[in-house]
Amino acid sequence: MQNPHIILASTSPRRQELLAAAGVDFKVLKADIDETWQAGECAKDYVVRMVQNKAQQAVQLLQDTQSSQDTHQYSWVITADTIGVLDGVVLTKPVDRADAFMMWDKMSGRTHEVWTAVCISGLQDGVITHQRHFICTTAVEFVVLTDDMKDRYWQTGEPQDKAGAYAIQGGAMAWVKAIHGSYTNVVGLPLAQTVALIDEMCHDR
Repeated sequence: MQNPHIILASTSPRRQELLAAAGVDFKVLKADIDETWQAGECAKDYVVRMVQNKAQQAVQLLQDTQSSQDTHQYSWVITADTIGVLDGVVLTKPVDRADAFMMWDKMSGRTHEVWTAVCISGLQDGVITHQRHFICTTAVEFVVLTDDMKDRYWQTGEPQDKAGAYAIQGGAMAWVKAIHGSYTNVVGLPLAQTVALIDEMCHDR
């Protein structure tokens, strides 16, 4: 699929690799926001707030860096946010080793969910004119984790910037007993659903 008017507002190598594998022609923009989970905020509200805030930040960056004549070329902005959810609690990126171990203790021998919210914003003259989002959910079952398994994985450095403190395509692959749903969703971008929404919005425009 050739579409030079797409921006992926994410520096995640995994999301970039997935989107490129689908043949999508896109540019990358870094959109940093405060990802603090607010006390009492449900998982759905949190992950939707993240992708919408990222979209607003991306649009602001485009307005700041592009002339008014250039902004029209960026017709679509894709933002995504991935979290783990267990017992209604959001599993975000760990703040430290103790936080990662606490999450792993809860996930050990159990099934948790991975949610990725994807938001696609249509822009005209640098302003959002229409926007759609969806949430994809995948169930992931872990084996029982020993302290040695957790310690060795933490020492790799991989868990430190991952939702739920693990990467399914990395060192935690051996932790996964079963998966029910989209694998690419757990990696960070539900590819089939994202490409389908891009096509639908491009055709509807």
